[in-house]
Amino acid sequence: KYKAIGELKTNSVIDFPNGGKFVSFHHEGGFETDIGKYGEYICRGSILYDSESKLENMFFACEQKDQIGDRFINMGTRFKGTEMDRAVGIMNIIEGEGFWKDYIGYRCTYAVEYVSKVIFAPAQCKK
Repeated sequence: KYKAIGELKTNSVIDFPNGGKFVSFHHEGGFETDIGKYGEYICRGSILYDSESKLENMFFACEQKDQIGDRFINMGTRFKGTEMDRAVGIMNIIEGEGFWKDYIGYRCTYAVEYVSKVIFAPAQCKK
């Protein structure tokens, strides 16, 4: 289990004439796991919403650094049709160093909810 809590740092938006929008985001914060690892993270990604504010496409990458400096990288997406302020998706640990090498290939189902500029994102991960 993995839980991240962070803050939205930038959220650049291009509004389309038909009501859709493209969002480029950056957030950062901290994480904790049920295996005694915790640390900081940074994420960047992009989101495309349709004219009804439903997700068309979303892609992100995050870097996590734990309390001893070992890092892992995960990339993911949200499920199509989800709403702007809450969503469910999948992320995969694609690279890791030190302790995290054994977790490369893990797939995590996550939920994300925004409360103003604060991000809450619990996840369940499996090999």
